[in-house]
Amino acid sequence: MHKLAREYPFIYRLEVEFRHLDPMGHVNNAVFFTYMESARVRYFTRFFDLGTSPLDMPLILAEASCTYKSPAYFGEELTVGVGITEFGRRSFRMAYRIDGDKDRLIARGYTVIVMYDYSVGHSVPVADHFKQAVYEFQEGWQIQPES
Repeated sequence: MHKLAREYPFIYRLEVEFRHLDPMGHVNNAVFFTYMESARVRYFTRFFDLGTSPLDMPLILAEASCTYKSPAYFGEELTVGVGITEFGRRSFRMAYRIDGDKDRLIARGYTVIVMYDYSVGHSVPVADHFKQAVYEFQEGWQIQPES
């Protein structure tokens, strides 16, 4: 079992592809946001019926950050841990950790996600049933201190 499976409530695995690389031969900084997005969308499939349209997911990204710790290279297996760390009235914060080979820390990230009703074009309160489902799924999870 990968250590992130013990440290985060949800993990997503991927392999670095050639198209992810920059001219320096390592993963381009912008691609890490795509890795976090891929993990986030798969995490949300536990809570939302994604249907046939992205509009079926009542969420919009408001903020994203990434701290790079080590480069990732072509063919490397990456593991992305993700979880919701806190809820606000209309938004919530998510934490990410991306590890490479031998549990090497590649990057850490955070996003703020807003509950959003696309039919009316504005944010809406985070539903209590969604919060409860997250609490049950994450079983009291708290982000691990940075190592």
